[in-house]
Amino acid sequence: MDIVVCGHICLDIIPSWFSGGIENLVPGHILEMSGVNISTGGSVANTGLALYRLGIEPILLGKIGKDLFGKVILEILHRENIEFEKYMIISHDDSSSYTIVLNPPDTDRIFLHYPGSNDTFQASDIPYDLIKSARLFHFGYPPLMKRFYQNDGEELVQMFSKVRSLGMITSLDMAMPDPETPSGRIDWRKLLKKVLPYVDIFAPSLDELLYMWNKKDYPQWISGQKVLTLDGVSELSRELIDCGVSLVMIKLGKAGLFLRTSKLNNNFYLSSMGIESQKWSLRQLYSTCFETRVIGTTGAGDATIAGFLSQIIQGSTPEEAINIATATGACCVEARDATSGIKSIKEIKERMRRRWKKVPPLLSTKGWEWLPDHQLWEKCNSNGV
Repeated sequence: MDIVVCGHICLDIIPSWFSGGIENLVPGHILEMSGVNISTGGSVANTGLALYRLGIEPILLGKIGKDLFGKVILEILHRENIEFEKYMIISHDDSSSYTIVLNPPDTDRIFLHYPGSNDTFQASDIPYDLIKSARLFHFGYPPLMKRFYQNDGEELVQMFSKVRSLGMITSLDMAMPDPETPSGRIDWRKLLKKVLPYVDIFAPSLDELLYMWNKKDYPQWISGQKVLTLDGVSELSRELIDCGVSLVMIKLGKAGLFLRTSKLNNNFYLSSMGIESQKWSLRQLYSTCFETRVIGTTGAGDATIAGFLSQIIQGSTPEEAINIATATGACCVEARDATSGIKSIKEIKERMRRRWKKVPPLLSTKGWEWLPDHQLWEKCNSNGV
């Protein structure tokens, strides 16, 4: 076992739309759907199954109820790999989590989410003795898991501290908090400053980061009163690196993917993967998206993370890692659900070798150097400064 994928899991119910957008939802009227897709959702299923399709066999560790939705989740996991049931935590006291995903064409997604057993998941639920031989521990979506964001993230810090003591690389993904819930009202900057010293790889989306790290300016970013630049993303990442993170990967949606690394100095955890500090230290890379036909965006961020982690455990270069991450996310959006569009690493690399083109940058690259062999932009003089 190389990777443990732990955290949020749910059942995704995704209606298939004929046409039109959310504006077609009118009270008192029936809107006919063309079908429905039932799949697992959440970080555990999305990132875990994406890794499996890429050729990595992860441990999946989430908490579900002993109910109908829980049985469906286990059945879906069982169809992929019988071993995926092995470490799942089954609660007799909680209902399983579900999400209804409204994903009409040309419209951003809307989620109707019930947290269920994710809200009772806590650090002590994790069977540390059974997973300690893994090399990398990835945890996703603490903003959707009550125990992990309460008390300034006390449980989250406890968990990452314990995992770090076992010698594993640690990785953290976030989710956008609902501003109208307790999760949306806590001081996320304060929480992150407590947990990030125990995190090697931090992989938020830009929206999540803007909301959590600089909440007072978030409305201005969203409204367009403040214009975000690539250098602005770079500055945000520097602040996270200063908190103790080794690698910051920021998902930029349609604008692509950004990677920044610290001065690794033969980081014990990363060097155990064969990561060469000289190639990874003090890098800033920007990748635009690969050209693709978007069918659905569910799970794209999780797939991107899976692509990146698959390269971390294989000791790849940062250029390879960010490109495989971007390509995996692109494969994901070519299907309606979170994982069926994802191909093996071999197929993805072959598609890239055929000069799979990327879209032009949506952010200004002034002051950044173009790396034609990798179709990437690098911050000038970022390596070695």
